[in-house]
Amino acid sequence: MTALRALIFFCCQALTTPVYVALMMVSIPLWKAGPRYFSGAWCRLMIRLGSLLLGVRYTVTGWENVPEGPCVVLAKHQSQWETMFFPAFFPPHCFVLKQEILSIPFFGWGMRLLDPIAIDRDQRREAFQQVQTQGLARLKAGLKVIIFPEGTRVPSGFRARYAPGGGLLAVAAGVPVLPMAHDAGEFWKKGILAKHPGTITVRIGAPIPTAGRDGTEVTREVEAWIEAQMEDLTGRIAKPYSRKSAATAALTSRPPRRHRLRIGEEDLHYSVARRARRRSIGLLVDHTGLTVAIPPWVSIGSVEQAIRDQWPWVQKKLQHWKERAVPEAPQFRDGDALPWLGGTRTLRYATTQLSLLPEEGGVIEVDPERGPVKFLVQDWYRAQALPLLQARVAVFAEKLGVSIPPVRLSNALGRWGSCNERGEIRLNWRLIKASTAEIDYVVAHEVAHLKHLNHSQDFWRTVGEIYPDFEAASALLDRNDPLYRRF
Repeated sequence: MTALRALIFFCCQALTTPVYVALMMVSIPLWKAGPRYFSGAWCRLMIRLGSLLLGVRYTVTGWENVPEGPCVVLAKHQSQWETMFFPAFFPPHCFVLKQEILSIPFFGWGMRLLDPIAIDRDQRREAFQQVQTQGLARLKAGLKVIIFPEGTRVPSGFRARYAPGGGLLAVAAGVPVLPMAHDAGEFWKKGILAKHPGTITVRIGAPIPTAGRDGTEVTREVEAWIEAQMEDLTGRIAKPYSRKSAATAALTSRPPRRHRLRIGEEDLHYSVARRARRRSIGLLVDHTGLTVAIPPWVSIGSVEQAIRDQWPWVQKKLQHWKERAVPEAPQFRDGDALPWLGGTRTLRYATTQLSLLPEEGGVIEVDPERGPVKFLVQDWYRAQALPLLQARVAVFAEKLGVSIPPVRLSNALGRWGSCNERGEIRLNWRLIKASTAEIDYVVAHEVAHLKHLNHSQDFWRTVGEIYPDFEAASALLDRNDPLYRRF
């Protein structure tokens, strides 16, 4: 019965969303506040239907803490429910959200009309600057800026690192921070049918003043308050959660089905993982063997044909993984040596007396009080990687005689770089661990795709023209691949 009610709710949601989005669009020339009014009306309708059909009710404490003027709201993000709660009942505001949401039919189009701050989460530096610049403008306009500091939806019972951007924005604007905790993820889980009766508790904390304070310190205070409330609401201590672990789990969150394929004289055992968001067949070879990620509609016959088409590559990769030992992942302890530009750098905690320690090869300094050290180290790598990779792309673009393309960082699990038909290049931030020769090979490879979007003989000839030593660098990168991908 619960599943049936959830299905009926989904149908109501799907039917009413286009209607209210149309009302939002029609109201634009007639009523300035029209989009925000109809957005709030739709959200109130959905929350009311959630109460009637699903038995998901709510209670709010701390309404008196909401300031009349602009502020930065830092809230927990566990479900779709709280994204409806804010438009339904909160004063005029704008969301900081990932830009992919704006492409969702109807729902995303409606969100676009509310003037949100849409960021690309993979471009952390640009996203941070965008939040600071556009956030100041929204606050000056009298809006409340709502930020989910963990950066993504985090399941109930887990916690991710709190990014300091919200606290820094509030300090820069001279406005208070309003913390908010809730347990919506206990009852309104991800998935059409994953909703269960219960009462969501929303707690709005007292505004935290920011005058004369450090933004990171303010964020830490907000994090301490929210996580204390979450522990009280759920009765358990939250476990660590990260976007990277979620991305890695994309192939393993549901146990892949094992299959066998006879190719020549060999029996190949491989796994198939069907993923709702995939649009093509993807082959991944690692120490566990071959995993094929496919959209829900792809048949096993198509999978087998794809494997046969790519059999030389698959065979080569499987042999490489058989011949190499998988390095252990680093523990990120003070004094650990981490790969850096073909050599190493020493990890040092900010509380250590650096002047008393050897610094051959440089150090990577982090403050463990700001969050999990692993995430801080990854942020540091990303910050160093983008300008270096942009500079190398510029060098090879000049050699090839083409315009310098836009460069973005990638967190791909199976490739070092990519170039699309629009001439945009993405390079894996982990390349900053590799030597200059290995980096130049990947950069030359992707820049050559600006002229040849394939791997034809003309393409490889172009790679050789702008980087003659690419074969040796490619072999070196292939040998070091497991080392660079440890984190």
